[in-house]
Amino acid sequence: MMINPLRAPLRATLSKISRALHGALGTPQSEPRAVSANALNYASVNVLDPSVLARAFAAADQGQITDQAALFELIEEQDAHIFGELAKRRRSVTGLGWQLEPPKDATQTELDRTEELEDMLRAIPRFEDAQYDLTDAIGKGFVALEINWTPGDVWLPKPGEDGRQALQWVPQRMFQVGDFDGRTNTLRYLKQGLPEALIPGRWLIHEHRAKSGYIESSALFRVLAWTYAYKAYNVRDMQRFLEIYGLPLRLGKYPAGIDEKERNTLLRAVRGIGNDGAGIVPSTMSIDFIQAQKTGTVDDFLNAVAYWEKKQSIAILGGTLTSQADGKTSTNALGTIHDKVRREIMLHDVRQIEPTLNAQLVRPIALINGLFPEDRVPSFAYMTEETIDQDKMVKVLKEAVSVGMEIDLDWAHKTMQIPRAADDATILRISSPLNSSTPETDAGQNAAARSNATRRAALALEPEDSDITAAYASRLATLCAPFEEQIVAQIAAIVSEAGGFDEALEKIEALKRDETNYKAWAKTLAEGMTAAHLAGRA
Repeated sequence: MMINPLRAPLRATLSKISRALHGALGTPQSEPRAVSANALNYASVNVLDPSVLARAFAAADQGQITDQAALFELIEEQDAHIFGELAKRRRSVTGLGWQLEPPKDATQTELDRTEELEDMLRAIPRFEDAQYDLTDAIGKGFVALEINWTPGDVWLPKPGEDGRQALQWVPQRMFQVGDFDGRTNTLRYLKQGLPEALIPGRWLIHEHRAKSGYIESSALFRVLAWTYAYKAYNVRDMQRFLEIYGLPLRLGKYPAGIDEKERNTLLRAVRGIGNDGAGIVPSTMSIDFIQAQKTGTVDDFLNAVAYWEKKQSIAILGGTLTSQADGKTSTNALGTIHDKVRREIMLHDVRQIEPTLNAQLVRPIALINGLFPEDRVPSFAYMTEETIDQDKMVKVLKEAVSVGMEIDLDWAHKTMQIPRAADDATILRISSPLNSSTPETDAGQNAAARSNATRRAALALEPEDSDITAAYASRLATLCAPFEEQIVAQIAAIVSEAGGFDEALEKIEALKRDETNYKAWAKTLAEGMTAAHLAGRA
């Protein structure tokens, strides 16, 4: 990536601090997976005993979050409904676009550097995947990404030679919460089971509050774990029921007085017949087959499972109509309401993630690379605007202008989600018989004719307008505003970049006039004055 010439004087300073930064930020703190001491026990949550869950939560409340975090991982992996609903919520955030917003009243230099900083962020490998990893904190309370800094003229997170990602996700079970160094609710990395302070600037830690509480109790999975435990009992019982449903009862009979060894022989034979269809027993024993009555049903089990899954959907997405339509209670109106609730949840998640990215990623990159002073760093922001009904908005704008409302053109473009055309762009215009077959050389004349007609139509008043002077003055001011704003913007740019008052005056006096702009401005004023004069005589 090329270095902006504006930052050339900072290279010497950056080279001086580069070695110090490399010592602090250049060595990974997290351990490779091969030596990790906190492995998952995949048999621990087949049916989660509430007492086991309670013990894990109690230990987490004391800062030992390893067991709780491990249970959260396994529940998400083994419950397809929880995984699917939580993935919807996470993707609603990562599916948004994002941009860097320059500081308030930014100079042209700051605008250029903001664009350069945004290019740096987009150049981080798998940056979109890292944003998805950040949303893991929605369910688990927090997430830790280790930043793999790469030194050089430009300091950026990049993949390491050891296979680490630029922003490497580290399991929550590898951390401990506690009061360290006089600070409460602090995270420490468990290295070989021993808590170790996190290296400043090396970690991107996002704490996400799904509910109020300390970091270990604010996780959404603290709610979902109970629903998983109760649902797991229903699923297990249903599987047992289906396993023996319709099979005949095998009843072994033995004479009185035989010893335990012979009784165990008969029991093995009864069980073996169920699996193998063959077996032997002494002649003094017998096996009877009692045909089962096929009257059982799994509906009760399925209803119980559906009940808990609805509770899970409500906890994750705030409703069920956007995830479990049953064809009975699902109406378009209720679905729209639930979709609005999901949007509110998405905005809630976004408002928590943006400050983390700003403070722990955007700000360090900007400061380390000497792009901005501490109080002028741009801010990372997701694009959360909803898609508008442009047909309705056009009608609203037309009616608003017709009654004399002064509407900012930039605001109208932003609201309509249609970007302003660049200075050298070709403007899209409505075609007409006048120019349907006009050669390209006459296009400018036809465009000017249409522009004049548009101005005259804009200056026309409705019959019911009574205050002629005020109405025409307002219309004329609206038409002249773009020309005035262009001149003011040029003067403002000169003043912001000038080194002093005298220099600013010299540059303003030497300002090159845009003759085309001035002619168009003068023509607008002339037409407005003529229209007002004729209206007054009429």
